[in-house]
Amino acid sequence: MMNKRLLYVRMGCFLLATLLLLPFPFWIDSSRIFVQASSFITLCTILSGGTIWVGSILGLVFAVISLARKRWFCRYICPVGLLLDTVSGMKLPSKIWWKGCPPLGKYITLLTAAGAIVGYPLFLWMDPLAFLNNAFSVYKATDILSGIISLSGIVLLILIALTSGDLWCARICPLGATQDLLENAGSFCRNCSKLLKKESKEKASQGYALAATRRTFIALAAGIGLSLWAQKTGQARSKDAPLRPPGAIKEDEFTGLCMRCGNCIRACPSRIIHPDTGQAGILGLLAPVVRYEKEYCNEKCNACTTVCPSGALQRLNLEQKNRYVIGKASVDTALCLWGVSECHACIQPCPYEAIKVRWYEEAYESFPGVDPLKCNGCGACEAVCPTGDLKAIKVRKKSE
Repeated sequence: MMNKRLLYVRMGCFLLATLLLLPFPFWIDSSRIFVQASSFITLCTILSGGTIWVGSILGLVFAVISLARKRWFCRYICPVGLLLDTVSGMKLPSKIWWKGCPPLGKYITLLTAAGAIVGYPLFLWMDPLAFLNNAFSVYKATDILSGIISLSGIVLLILIALTSGDLWCARICPLGATQDLLENAGSFCRNCSKLLKKESKEKASQGYALAATRRTFIALAAGIGLSLWAQKTGQARSKDAPLRPPGAIKEDEFTGLCMRCGNCIRACPSRIIHPDTGQAGILGLLAPVVRYEKEYCNEKCNACTTVCPSGALQRLNLEQKNRYVIGKASVDTALCLWGVSECHACIQPCPYEAIKVRWYEEAYESFPGVDPLKCNGCGACEAVCPTGDLKAIKVRKKSE
């Protein structure tokens, strides 16, 4: 009877999660709250200096419960856990080959938490709620590759469940490992006096604690070192970084704090935000990039800045968003059609009146020119440029 009740509770949570992730415009912020319900994400984003929002409070509540109840979130609420349990139950029983595997999730969590302290949480994107959240971005995919990327995380977890049962949940999942670490901390605090009653137990507990402390220290030191290396790499690549959505923090922090959840992709009505397929190197893989193929960043929209659950995109009002500089437009006079047909397609669409025809004394001719003080890189000019795939006017990243 208890198992049935538990199943009903888990199915109810799965249905609620599905409703929160469906594309209903009147609760555009719901997917942000859904992802922030993860204690792993909430604690790491707070350590990295993120803002505490409504969803963060929910994540903190679940973290506090985990201090007393082992994997309470996994057992009762996690929709990904129910999905993987259902899938793993479909396969014939087989030998658990991974039974002796180390708890990778614990070290992933420690590496990420340590990195968060210096502003670069390494594996924040490995949260299962982020994988499920991103899967619901498939309906906004503009091409087959984007659709595959949106589904890749949750499909990978399903394949692991089909071939290896509970491997993900038991050994890899950082959300589950976060709950284990919290429960261990709570258990230690409750039982520390009991562990010191007998000398033999004291010695055993001291030996275990010493070994655990040593491993934890190594993981934390490694996390800080890897995060500092990743930040240095990001700084070196910042000049060549792709365009990011408005509100994006510095490139050397953005690729770490962004969890690839797909919220900004789903929120964008112009569909100019896409997953990075390698433009920013391996550290920026699958993070959101902006491309002005057919549309531009509308001056009346700030949707993407309101749905980011980690703080990788700052929350901006409409006025702040329009002042945010995505990049700067520049004209390639060798491609511009002005000298041939007096094309002025880029001038009128500019919502900031940043483009005007200018006389260039050196070349002794006129061409459209961009006022860098007015241009914020919205891409309206690039989207309408008629020169084909190779645009005569293009927005490029402003050097940080």
